[in-house]
Amino acid sequence: MPTLFPEDYEKGSLTKKKKLARDLKLKNELSALDISFNAHCILDYLKQQGVERPNRSFVKAFQYSAAALGVPYEVIDEAFFTRTPLTEQTLFDVSHLFNPNVKISAETDLPIVPITIDFYSSCLSLFEKLPFSFWQQYLKKDTVLPETKLAAYDLEALLQAFVQEVWLKTKGNIKQSEESEVEKARQMFLAYFYRNDQKYYRKETQEMLLDLLEKRLEVQVTEVFTVDKTLQSLLEAGDAKTISSFVLDRLFDWTHDKNYQRFLRSVIKTKNLSLMNQLLLLYQRAEAIETKEVNDWIRENRTLKEDAEPVFLLGGEQFKVDPETGEILKEKNTVLDNKHQLPVVPYFEKSETEGREEIEKKEVTPKRIFEILEHTVPESIVFEERVKSVTDDHSIRIRSNQSEEQTISDLIICILEKEKQPTDDLIRFENESIASIVMAVFGLNPLPLNLSVLNNLRSLKNGKVKLQQLFTELIVRSDRFIRKFAEHMYEKEPDHVRATFEEEIRRAKELERLAMANVSTDKANKAEQKEGSTVNISDLLEKVKENSEGADDDGDD
Repeated sequence: MPTLFPEDYEKGSLTKKKKLARDLKLKNELSALDISFNAHCILDYLKQQGVERPNRSFVKAFQYSAAALGVPYEVIDEAFFTRTPLTEQTLFDVSHLFNPNVKISAETDLPIVPITIDFYSSCLSLFEKLPFSFWQQYLKKDTVLPETKLAAYDLEALLQAFVQEVWLKTKGNIKQSEESEVEKARQMFLAYFYRNDQKYYRKETQEMLLDLLEKRLEVQVTEVFTVDKTLQSLLEAGDAKTISSFVLDRLFDWTHDKNYQRFLRSVIKTKNLSLMNQLLLLYQRAEAIETKEVNDWIRENRTLKEDAEPVFLLGGEQFKVDPETGEILKEKNTVLDNKHQLPVVPYFEKSETEGREEIEKKEVTPKRIFEILEHTVPESIVFEERVKSVTDDHSIRIRSNQSEEQTISDLIICILEKEKQPTDDLIRFENESIASIVMAVFGLNPLPLNLSVLNNLRSLKNGKVKLQQLFTELIVRSDRFIRKFAEHMYEKEPDHVRATFEEEIRRAKELERLAMANVSTDKANKAEQKEGSTVNISDLLEKVKENSEGADDDGDD
């Protein structure tokens, strides 16, 4: 029971308290004081309470506790990264809600402290030493982004946990245990990582941390990924027929969630490869990037780096892609066989080459993406208050009041459904998968998919045939969709030479509305209005009709 705070101190925060319990999936609610008292060991505390992923949740808990107690968030946050227990007295002293004598000090700059501790080296060291499992704790739930992308992580919680590790390392390196030395280190730590208000990271420090994190994730994902030993030996032996059999026999590998997402991300990056080579590449690399034979790179004025490492694929069947438009110049082979006994040859990823870089393409805004998509379909697009976006014979009806990204994804799916009606779960899954590929091309988040459909394929006798058909449809239809989008990207909207009859009718209705709005409400004007001629829609429409007929008669003469 609180001794300084009132017993009902959470009375005004009950809704937030219940929401926190729902977010943490807890039956019993957590009190703000208990959260604060355990801030120094919050991860262990949340685990004891039954929270499944405490690394993702402790920030929400801190935010609730700070709001309910009326204390600055940084007080609780600092207790976390310094692992210093908080007392009720400490919290009450800074509570602007419950302590009438609290002195709310004006925001002041942190003291200018000469930083003699090499925090940058400490960060580098920790990025090297912390296991991959440390970062994986902060992966967003149900993310479909690769683990090398920062957007796949809860960065706020991740950075807080990492900075805590830096502080613990710093504190552990202090040889003298005097409080004054620890306080000096703390002041340097705050000056290096935080802005003067202590609520946010310094811009330079945050950019440095995110840059190091991105590089480390890429390295660690590559290190964690391993090539199948059986396939490795087949590649080394150059046995193309057995390699093809390996891919066919293991086709259900791509029905597993992460592998399927990897395949989707690879579709646009491997246009020049046959489906067989696309899968072989994914067996050898965690993420696929543009990959070609050395002669193709030379034709693009790129040379191999000195330490370039090849991947081994089947040769002689690469497909030419227009470097400007991305269009496949020859139909891509999506049949998984090796009837012609193609040789095993080395290919090289673009990252293993150097040379002239392509001019960075201008980013297209969500608004512009929507406009272009609208021009790719003959149907009218309308926004309505509805549960789900749908299509009918003459229109595409989009659910209103959504984010730009969700609106675009709904429109893409509707366009795909106009092309191929979702008569069963597999076709619906196919359309959503293509939409996910297209969204990634636009730089937007891929769609979350119901991957249980893939599990059903594993139980079917012809499951491998259906999976190969699915892959073929994903490759062909996504390429066709993107090419159609590109064709309309630089179209100029036609100028209207003459208003259509429907537009003239709308204009007539608008004139009537304006006329009626200008009618005076006083009795004198009303009487005058009655004596004069009245404006009505029938007269205006008749005039429009007469004008149209007159124009036609003139044309006949």
